Amino acid sequence: MKLAPGVFLGLPMRKRSVAGAVFAEYRYRPATNLVQHSHELGYFSFVLSGSYDERFSTARENHCTSEVALYHPAGEQHSDRFGVRGGHLFSIEISAECLRRAEEYELIVDKRIVFRRPEAEILKRRAFTAFSDPRPVSALILQSVVSELLYQLPWKYSVAPESSSPQWLMRAIEILHAEFREPLRLTSIAERVGTHPVHLARTFRRHRGVTIGNYIRRLRIEHAVEALSRNKGSLAEIACEAGFCDQSHFGRTFKAAVGMTPQQFRSLGANHILSGRKLLYEHLSTSHT
Repeated sequence: MKLAPGVFLGLPMRKRSVAGAVFAEYRYRPATNLVQHSHELGYFSFVLSGSYDERFSTARENHCTSEVALYHPAGEQHSDRFGVRGGHLFSIEISAECLRRAEEYELIVDKRIVFRRPEAEILKRRAFTAFSDPRPVSALILQSVVSELLYQLPWKYSVAPESSSPQWLMRAIEILHAEFREPLRLTSIAERVGTHPVHLARTFRRHRGVTIGNYIRRLRIEHAVEALSRNKGSLAEIACEAGFCDQSHFGRTFKAAVGMTPQQFRSLGANHILSGRKLLYEHLSTSHT
């Protein structure tokens, strides 16, 4: 039995389609047994509550709980047996076109993957929160999550990684430095430099040691450090100029990175700008890499 996109054997609750990806939430009653089936599209699956055992044609079995995330390749045969609590699941099916593009950049999309890394839990929360958000802007977050999920898939490395920074990566870095105050999307940056978003994310982290998101955060906080040290403008003005959505967000991010509030940092004064920079990079290197 092969299931069409957006169709699961549980009790459907909600479904959204964004840029070719299908996001679906569904439930299973306690002690439910599902016959062997497959899905037309490859998909990521997250357990929100409950648990189940998944059996494959190879007789291998996975015990699936909220602590793991799964990637199922398109057409994989499996059956499921739910526990006494049933199951509440959230899945993200990836379009065939998107998976084909990912393969072009040496991602392995035809093998089952079990994730137990913290990144999977973070992405699950981000995706489900955006999925539940009725505002149009949530679609941008969901598109970003799809790219980040693909980034979690293993890499074939059929060609040797670049030993030096490729020209397109240097162009991407130039864009970040010039436009860090603006809302930047991984997909739009990748389009402008002529590469795939997943390839951009992996190559950037390999060469720079941080994610693009954290790099942008560094640039914004560095800009704020300069403004605070020179006492330029109010906190609200500095937050806006540095690219933060509001002063509250600026304050939380700044304190997490630097270890003190913007107002406390400002009290260092103009004569302490160099020590302020040193403090900034000490905290960023330990907290945001």
